[in-house]
Amino acid sequence: MELKKTLAATVAATTLGVGGLALVSAGGATATPTPTSTPGATAKAHAGRRTLRRRMLRGAVKVSAKSIGIPPKDLVAQLKTGKSVAQVATAKGVSPSKVVSDLVTAGDKRVDTLVSKHRITAERGAKIKARIPKAADKFVNHVFKAK
Repeated sequence: MELKKTLAATVAATTLGVGGLALVSAGGATATPTPTSTPGATAKAHAGRRTLRRRMLRGAVKVSAKSIGIPPKDLVAQLKTGKSVAQVATAKGVSPSKVVSDLVTAGDKRVDTLVSKHRITAERGAKIKARIPKAADKFVNHVFKAK
């Protein structure tokens, strides 16, 4: 009886050892596990960033349209013809620097709200606030492709 148990344990260990060796030689196992992100997680993160960019663009269009004094739909229609926000503002008699100033004010207000609600840290808020003027100027002067 003792011989049968020993023989069964040996056969099981050999089978597992050979199976593990086959996996290693086929590249199925690695010596050290490497942390990788799954394709689903990467796609989900990308979709989240895309949603955030769309939301920020909508907000920028709303603030710009309000600053110029036209409905957002009219601003979008003019941007689709190949104009920049600065060109639309100038045509309506509004200084592009006023639009940039309004965008910076709205962005700073939003960042302050996020910091006060503890959604971002104060350090992160300061970094974002430092980038807002350049981003606002870039948005206002960007010429969109005509569709």
